[in-house]
Amino acid sequence: MSGKKVIVSFVLLLFIGSGLVVSNSHVKLYRENIPAENQRAETLMVSPTLLKVISGEFKGLWADYLLLKASIFLGGYYESTPEDWDAIYLMFKQSLTLDPYFFQTCYYTQGLLSWREGMHEKAIELLKYSAKYRDWDWEPKFYVGFDYFYFLHDNTEAATWMGKAAELPNAPPIVATLGARLAQREGKTETAIAILHLMYDRAKDEKHKKLLENRINAHIGILTLERAITAYKARHGERPESLQALIDNQVISRMPENPFGDTYLYDSETGRVFFDEIR
Repeated sequence: MSGKKVIVSFVLLLFIGSGLVVSNSHVKLYRENIPAENQRAETLMVSPTLLKVISGEFKGLWADYLLLKASIFLGGYYESTPEDWDAIYLMFKQSLTLDPYFFQTCYYTQGLLSWREGMHEKAIELLKYSAKYRDWDWEPKFYVGFDYFYFLHDNTEAATWMGKAAELPNAPPIVATLGARLAQREGKTETAIAILHLMYDRAKDEKHKKLLENRINAHIGILTLERAITAYKARHGERPESLQALIDNQVISRMPENPFGDTYLYDSETGRVFFDEIR
């Protein structure tokens, strides 16, 4: 490239960069001077069902508009209030009611609404609605399971919804793994084994099948020990202090093999058994 072309390119880039800086400054200044009443999230104060009726053949267009309106507000520099988030929730609900198959509303609900303190249950409500209609799609069900686990600390519901997601053909392996782990943490080891078997039967890659096989065997070992602990408690009136006590008292003849370590881990206070350190 000649020196003249380099100079021209540099000047052009400098001009574009200066334009971006100036434009950004003007937009920021404009936003800062917007009257306070115009900086609030606003939606149509109409029930989602009624809005669906009056929208007629334009339901899809209205669904897009409401999602765009919420996105523009959330992308601004505004300081949001609880009332704003109630409006955002209503916009998402209206959008989903108008077009329950529209994935972007589900995506924004998970990415924005579910992380807002006090809105977790409302986000789950909308995600369940999306999952009902997008019954072929694993993602809405996975989001519901994640939110139950991460925000509401409800491992039972989390395992249930991740199990539903894992049943769908295109669900990635991690969905079954997480669902199985959560089910086992809640004492539902048989459910965990069933979820893993489902993914094993569907897996095509041999390395993946081997990993799932190891997890299945690890959970079978846990189930064996859980049943032995129950039998020990019925006989002695308390849980064993260690897993070795199960062998010493002839409840089991030997320790099940752990594909992921030398032995299993045991919490004598809760009676829980684990195959690794991640609990």
